[in-house]
Parts: sequence; C-alpha cells; structure tokens
Amino acid sequence: MKPLLHIGVLLVLVLSASPAVATDVSGDQSGTWTLDQSPYYLVGDVRVPPGEALTIEPGVEVIALGHYKLLVDAAATLLAVGTADQPILMTAEDHGTGWRGIRMESADDSSVISYCTIEYAKGTGGFPEVRGGAIFCKNCSPTISHNVLRYNYSHNSNYNGTGAGVTTESSNALILNNLIHDNQADSGGGVCCMEYGTPLVLGNVIIDNTAYNGGGGIYMGARSSPIIERNVISGNYASGWGGGGINSWTSYIFYGTFATIRDNLIIDNSTNKAGGGLYCRYDRAVITGNTIADNHAGGGAYAGGGGIYALNQGYSVPQVSNCVLWGNTSVLGAQIHLEAETGSAILVRYSDVQDGWTGTGNIDEDPLFEDPDNDDYHLSTDSPCIDTGDPYFTPQPDERDIDGQERVWDGDGDDNRVVDMGCDEFGSRIPGDLNRDGCVDQADLGILLADWGCTSDCVGDLDFDDDTDQADLGILLANWGQGCP
Repeated sequence: MKPLLHIGVLLVLVLSASPAVATDVSGDQSGTWTLDQSPYYLVGDVRVPPGEALTIEPGVEVIALGHYKLLVDAAATLLAVGTADQPILMTAEDHGTGWRGIRMESADDSSVISYCTIEYAKGTGGFPEVRGGAIFCKNCSPTISHNVLRYNYSHNSNYNGTGAGVTTESSNALILNNLIHDNQADSGGGVCCMEYGTPLVLGNVIIDNTAYNGGGGIYMGARSSPIIERNVISGNYASGWGGGGINSWTSYIFYGTFATIRDNLIIDNSTNKAGGGLYCRYDRAVITGNTIADNHAGGGAYAGGGGIYALNQGYSVPQVSNCVLWGNTSVLGAQIHLEAETGSAILVRYSDVQDGWTGTGNIDEDPLFEDPDNDDYHLSTDSPCIDTGDPYFTPQPDERDIDGQERVWDGDGDDNRVVDMGCDEFGSRIPGDLNRDGCVDQADLGILLADWGCTSDCVGDLDFDDDTDQADLGILLANWGQGCP
C-alpha cells in the first residue's frame, strides 16, 4: 500500500503544478492576460471598454473559436507586447473561418502591438465592416512594430476590402519593422492607408501579398498623406487597377494630399495591368531615393509601366528624384509609362533610368548592383549612381538609407558629399559607428571622447560641422546599440 500511496501523492503534486488548460474570454475585458492562463480562447467578440486597458503578456496565445474580433473601443488601450523570444500569437482555430482581427476605433494613441504573430484574420461582409484584416485603426494612432502579419484577408463581392495586414483610416499610426506577407485584399494586400492622417510605414518587409483591385504591397487612398520609407517591397501582385508594389491614389487634385515614398527597395512586383512597381493616379507623390527594379506590368488599355505608371492630366504630377529604375519590363514603357489618353506627365530628376528619360541630371547607365540575381541591390564599387544624385538634396531629419545608414555620404572619396541614386548609400555607416565595425558601442564612445574639442579633420565629427562636440555625442548616444549583436 505504501508504494501506491506514494505514487498518488506524486500525481496530485504534478497535476496541481500544471498551468490552466485554457481561459475562455468574451465580452468586456481589461486587466492582464497572463502567460500562466494561456491560451485564451475567444468564444465571442471581445471588447476593451472605453477608458480601460488590456495588457497581453509575452508568449500568450489568443485563439478565436469563431469569426470573433478584439475591439479596442474609444479611449481604451491595448498593450499586446511580446518579445523576440516570446512573441504573442493571435490566430483562429479554424483557418477557413478565420477570426475578425484587432479593431481599434478611437482607441488611445498609447496602444502598442509589438512582437505579435497575427494570422488568419478575415474581413468579410458589407462596407465598411469588410475593411481591414489583422489590424484596423480608425481615428487613432497606435504603434505597430516587429510583428509578423500573415495569411490575412479582406474581400467582398463589391471589392471594398482593404489592407489585410494593416488598414489605417484617419490615423497617424507608426507601422515599423514588421514582416507582412501572404495576405490578400481588394486594395492593399499588405497595407492600406486612407482618409486623413500621415501614417509612417517604415522599415517593413512587405512580400508576396495580393490585391484584387490595386496595390499588391501597399495602397494609399483619398485624403491620406502617408510616408512610406525604407521598406523592402517585393513579390507582390495586383490585378484590377494595378500597382504590383504600390498604388498611390491620394487625390491630390481634390485635397492637396500626397504620399512620400522614399528610400525603399521595390523589386520583383507584378501586375497584369498598370504599374509593376508603382501606379500613380492623379497623385503628386514624392518619390525619392528608391530602387525600383525588375518589376513587371501587363499591356493593353490603361496598362504598362513596368517601373512606374502615371495617369493624370498634366497636373498632380509625380515628383521622381534620386531613383534607379532598371530591369523593369512591360510592352508599354518598361521603366515609365504615361497614359497618353489623358495627357499624363511626370517629373524625373537626377535618376538612373534604363533607356533614358528627359530631365535634369538623369543618366542611363547600368547601376552595377552587387548581385541582383540573389536580391542584392546594393551599389558596387564602380556604380555610376554613387554621388550622382541631386547635389542640393538635404535629407529629412533621421532619414537613412535602406540599411539604416547615413543617407548622404562621400561615396567616391572626392571630399564632396552628394546623395547616391537609389535606396543604398554606398560606403555609408550607422551614425555613431566611428570605427566602422557595424556596431555603435563603447569603442566608438572612446574614439569620440578622445577627439573632443577637435576643430579640423575631426574623426568624431558626426554632424559634419568641422568640430567634435556635444551635438556629435548626442548623435552617437541616440544610435547606441545599433547594429550590435
């Protein structure tokens, strides 16, 4: 009897130490969803009530048992913050049915969705409920960073779906450093920005998304002024209107709004219609410092433009500068196609355009990418794009190249700093990386302090004003840890 009693005690101890199998949730929720109570099963719609907050701990799994949503209501806060080692998973038990994703309507701007994997969210039904897949933000500006957004969907029979990864509406959301892939929507397979606001879409990898109307990677709609910066936009597809990589239709002609598209790598996107890389419709988009290469567009009416397609009436003219357009294909305007029927126009300056294009400072020379067959579009040592961009170009505060390095650099070593054409600034470094080892750390701080007070040929002169002082120290500290393991 004693051995049996001993085994029974052990079983009791083991079972009592085991975590809860699951937690069912629905209705109003606030407080904290903890790892030891995970997974959380959505057995109905969940709402974070006005003025309340819901925190989701790293490693938590949220699994919807039906087409339910997580609604963050007016002035409510969602803090779904995982870690690189313990991401939060939000998914659906039935991938075919899916769930309704995160819906944020007038939520508190302090809301953060970070290090989450969000998948199988489906926007269906009538307008406007169909809009958005994984994350929908209306009248609020959360931070959405370091997430994986995949296998999400937004579509109905009227093609009203938008942004299966992220949709912003009247929002200044920060959409930073996410991997957004294999999503499908009517407009904006990966991301959609519409209505008012200036959302920042920065540092994301947006690949292999599909749009039935326009903007396989990104769609920008009326009255929005998004900033699309330092993203890799690759392998996306659009039918309908076109814009395999990006479709920009912000209606500058009516509202004076326009997109800023800078320092992006836009490659290998396609459409059976117009604009393999970019489609600009009555849109004065500012397109600067991008590498637009190896995209493809179809032919026929209102089609063409493997790299860029522009449809306007001589106003709302896209402004292209410091770009590389190379290796794009289409039977109508391989690199750039203007819709002749409407008298369309485009302004191109200081750019490398295959087969040439009229404009100040433009060239037609092989950019000599390092290894484009393996998606390496960095400039090689002898590239004609080094230091041949607009000599009067001044980067925006904190603007960097596709690698997060200095945007304007003396790449050819002639003591004259001129921006390069394309998204890669040859030979540049992370601001503060004084020993050029790819990491801003104590070694760089030591170099700067040893050079303190220098007023000529200063090693620590990070702001290029011919001295090493407090301003340079501020730049180094602002980039502390960048590039380090």
